[in-house]
Amino acid sequence: MNRIRGARGSRTLGIVALALAGISLCAAAGLLYAALAYFRAAEAIRLDPAGLSVYAAERGKAPAGLPLLVFFGDSRAAMWLQPTPPAGYRILNRGIGFQTTAQMLLRLDADVTSLRPAVIVIEGGVNDLKTIADFPERRTEIVAECKANLQQIVERCRQSGATVVLVTVFRIGDLALWRRPFWSSQVAAAVLEVNAFLPRLAGDRVVLFDANSVLADGRGHIQPAYQLDYLHLSSAGYAALNERLSPLLATLPR
Repeated sequence: MNRIRGARGSRTLGIVALALAGISLCAAAGLLYAALAYFRAAEAIRLDPAGLSVYAAERGKAPAGLPLLVFFGDSRAAMWLQPTPPAGYRILNRGIGFQTTAQMLLRLDADVTSLRPAVIVIEGGVNDLKTIADFPERRTEIVAECKANLQQIVERCRQSGATVVLVTVFRIGDLALWRRPFWSSQVAAAVLEVNAFLPRLAGDRVVLFDANSVLADGRGHIQPAYQLDYLHLSSAGYAALNERLSPLLATLPR
């Protein structure tokens, strides 16, 4: 009887060991796939640093039915669900994933101001600031360049004749376990620092849109229901933003 029990116990342990090994292999494969995807994206950026090829086919083809409203920025802008357009506006999205404010600045004229939009919603900065986790010694430089680039983008949009809606940098969401060893609390601190700077850019035809006042819970964190991952919002998050943004857009000059 003891021999039977021992054999059963050994088989159970063997099954558990195999299951754990399978889980480990799946996790490793998932990480490898993510790493390869990230590497391919990085290599693609080297081939087209400004992302000028993304909207090349549509360049110079401003849609009829102006005034035009353009969303401009990184993946957070690209993923922004189109709000109900105010009467008389046409909406275009010119967001590109992974882009820093330096890349946004490089393609600003080609993708945005050349269209002569009436309103430009600008969202960007987190891709600059998240690099602090990899280059902590360059924190001061990264934050300063992010501020300077956003200031240039806002000013050039304003000088083009557009009204600017400048969106604050969304705060960082909950980090997955695999990401935590490669992260830094200084990223969240830098987001707060840049957001504290942005009100200085508000003024003549420049309106600040505080996204975090919509997205945050009572502790200042992004509400779980609004998170897709630690950097991106769910459809519910964008719906909440649009509920606040749409009435603002309706008040802007055309």
